[in-house]
Amino acid sequence: MRANLFVWLPVLWLAGCATAPGPLMVETDRATAWTLTGRLGIRSDTQSLSGNLDWRHRPELDVIVMATPLGQGVARIERRLGEVVLEMPNQPPRRAPDAETLMQEALGYSLPLTGLVSWVQAQPDSRRPADVTRDGAGRVERIVQDGWTVEYQQYAGGRPRKLSMVRGALELRLVLDSWQTE
Repeated sequence: MRANLFVWLPVLWLAGCATAPGPLMVETDRATAWTLTGRLGIRSDTQSLSGNLDWRHRPELDVIVMATPLGQGVARIERRLGEVVLEMPNQPPRRAPDAETLMQEALGYSLPLTGLVSWVQAQPDSRRPADVTRDGAGRVERIVQDGWTVEYQQYAGGRPRKLSMVRGALELRLVLDSWQTE
């Protein structure tokens, strides 16, 4: 069971996110409702996996659907205030009060989920120490925080388009194909 859930580690990680990047990547410029689509890859010592991501965010709700590269839905995460639910085909739903707890129960360890809220916006989590490197245009190139190195490989329209997150032997790659703020 744990091996199957390892495939969805990035999905669980994303379930803890709360906001999307604004055009200038400043702390006060965050959308409260948005939808994004993209592609997610994961590489570890033992496997390399990829899939599509559809993510709808509202302050009170996140819905994340992961699909195979051919479009078959394989996991759905829903976060409402006070509960996160993971649904996968042919398995009973898994529930926890938050994404960190769900991941701990499903995988046996947890990741700093709260960091991704800021990292996707090309910002460090302001509540914890971080080392930030900027390029000549003032855009964030790298954030090192909580043992993770987040590299911003491409921007589009002032927002991160391609980023990688590495911690030890685990690497997550995220390509954001579309953002729609509401």
